[in-house]
Amino acid sequence: VGSAVFRVMNLSEWLTRLIWESLGSRLGIPLFPLITCTLGGAVIGVWTYVSNDRVKSLEEVLGEFKRPGSYKTQGAIRPVVTFLLPLAFGGSIGFEAGLTGLITAGCCWVRDRIKRAGLSVARLHVDEVADASIAACVSAIFATPLAGIVAGVEDASKPDASDYTMRRGTKVALYTAAAFGAFGGILLFTRIFGSSSGLPRFDSIAAGDIRLLWVIPCIVAAYAMTLLHHASRRFFASAARRLGTGAVGTVAAPVAAGALMGAVATFLPYVLFPGEAQTAELMREWSGCPAIVLLATGFAKAAITPMCLSMGWMGGDFFPSIFSGDAAGYGLAALTGADPMLMVTVTTTAFLAGVTRKPLLTLAILILCFPANGLIWMGVAAVIGAAMPLPSFSSLDGAADAPSIASDEGV
Repeated sequence: VGSAVFRVMNLSEWLTRLIWESLGSRLGIPLFPLITCTLGGAVIGVWTYVSNDRVKSLEEVLGEFKRPGSYKTQGAIRPVVTFLLPLAFGGSIGFEAGLTGLITAGCCWVRDRIKRAGLSVARLHVDEVADASIAACVSAIFATPLAGIVAGVEDASKPDASDYTMRRGTKVALYTAAAFGAFGGILLFTRIFGSSSGLPRFDSIAAGDIRLLWVIPCIVAAYAMTLLHHASRRFFASAARRLGTGAVGTVAAPVAAGALMGAVATFLPYVLFPGEAQTAELMREWSGCPAIVLLATGFAKAAITPMCLSMGWMGGDFFPSIFSGDAAGYGLAALTGADPMLMVTVTTTAFLAGVTRKPLLTLAILILCFPANGLIWMGVAAVIGAAMPLPSFSSLDGAADAPSIASDEGV
């Protein structure tokens, strides 16, 4: 399963380079992002209508897996195409949701083959092994074992008086072993095949004393981005519902989203793509970018990602949200002259916590990105970010037709 998913990711990277580097550089069209994203929206819309398939959010996948104890996709080729299209056309969406769906379906398929082989379920605990495999895949996707452990523990099955085969403590140990095993495996696999995974690691925080008061504008900026994110989700989810689920509405929604995203990307190119590779570029180039451009990129991506998720460009919002926080943090550093690592650490953590509303999961994902001396500020930012109130207009009940990881239930 891991090898197959790795090949899918390689195919995604190849398609992205083909469209945006090979084709884009040869054509040299000034409005290439606008044209490509609009065309991509049309392709996505037509495929969604014809295939009747979409990428489910990470929380949907885990929730569906927990209820019946299994998760299936419509064959093997159809979900792969559905996963690849938004990424290849530059969607501001994360790949974690699609990967989790593919891996979960693969793990359930393997488990079902074991059961059909007549092996003892009670003795091998294949259900728990499949469950732990999900925790392992979350760990591998984010390249941090704690993300898999927290995801598994938070969603661990409730005690069942009739089931004494594997207690919760044992499951936690199994999740931990699976998560660290996946983390080590992905490091070895990427070293052998020369591919990268996860987010880059940032430098240490150099600020101290009174300069630490710069965390206040970081929290304020993160809160503003959180409000923008949830307001955008509510607005575009409502717009998508008005367009309907017929042929016209199914195609029109991603086309409109692609056109808007492409128009913004013409001036702010970093609003495109998940943000994993772009974060590494930003770390090298931020000092040469005007503060207003960095801040505009962070805020624009904070609004465009939920627009994509609500208008047919389905995926996850972890990686784009992390990049949004990074860009805004660097923008604040360029504007104020404060320590960039402090600004990025606090802004990113507070914003991601504001999006997910889960401080523990936020810390588990980001803890290996930022240095140890920023852990206290990460904890404070995560708690504040998750506790920041959201006005009624930004509640997520209006996004039921296009759910994402940002809801209050799930992972």
